[in-house]
Amino acid sequence: MKTIPCVKNQKRNHTVLLALAALTLALGLAGCGRETPSPQAANGERVYRIAFASFGPDAAADNAIQGYLDGLRAEQIEEGRNLQVTRKHAFGEISQMPQMMQSLEAQGLDLIVPMTTPGLAAAFGAVKQTPMVFVYTYDPLGAGAGRSFEDHLPQVTGVASFPPIEDTMTVMLQLVPGAKKVGTLYNASEANSVKAVGVARDVLKARGVMLEEVTVGGTGDVLLGAQALLARGPDVVWITGDNTVLQALEAVIKPTASAKVPLVLNDPEFVDRGALLGVGLSWHDSGLAAGKMAARVLRGESPATMPILALAKRRVVLNHEMAKKLGIVFPLTLLEEAKKP
Repeated sequence: MKTIPCVKNQKRNHTVLLALAALTLALGLAGCGRETPSPQAANGERVYRIAFASFGPDAAADNAIQGYLDGLRAEQIEEGRNLQVTRKHAFGEISQMPQMMQSLEAQGLDLIVPMTTPGLAAAFGAVKQTPMVFVYTYDPLGAGAGRSFEDHLPQVTGVASFPPIEDTMTVMLQLVPGAKKVGTLYNASEANSVKAVGVARDVLKARGVMLEEVTVGGTGDVLLGAQALLARGPDVVWITGDNTVLQALEAVIKPTASAKVPLVLNDPEFVDRGALLGVGLSWHDSGLAAGKMAARVLRGESPATMPILALAKRRVVLNHEMAKKLGIVFPLTLLEEAKKP
């Protein structure tokens, strides 16, 4: 005798399968392009996932990152316990930054940390959902963060650290008395550099000193740019925190040293490579403050309610070997300041 299938049961099963398929599809679409939520540690504690997105390999950026992690640790968020950290950079090329930011946005992270002014600008075009707390940035407003440090885009906050440009010019002219021409090299596509150079231009003009400017489009242009700058006969060369130039700094250090022209930086971390001195910032301190802000965001506070913090702790580093080669004597006040941590 043949067994006659139950049509009623078939319809019921078919309906159940369709419902399960629809639920699966809905869940899949909900997570489309983004990874699963943050995992939990063995003890059940939530594990936060963050990413540092920088311009390129950079000792100053490393100091900012370490400060950031120290700030998080002070708030009981640390690697190996309840924090997973991704570190990405754009190989020193501005054109690579939007793609890097898009890739990080797709990972469904708890927080992205844009670094440098060009990095922050790229993040605004690519990051729409993930909160951001930036650091290692001169000019967040120039990058498009908002109209003021209080009135900014809702998904972002952070620490802005603009270098002591006027102090740098004062020290530089003190060490090279009688200087009439200062040379600088920068990428005009970096809003941070445009702002810093603009400030220096006004300061020097008020003191009767000309600022010779040469611009570059990428790291491959730096050597030719440095040679062109030196051909104009500057008494001293000053490099602000231009990310493009810093990635190829050897191409500035070697020709300036050969020409016996003092090189002054706004990034103390690079002084030992052949500059005379650096008058800049403690990026660790900036990172420390930003890390503490990030902890608040990770725990649920909205970046929209947190004003951007301006923090610029001055730091001086001297290169005594280079000073000896150039016949320059550091004044006692500068020697004392350089001893401070």
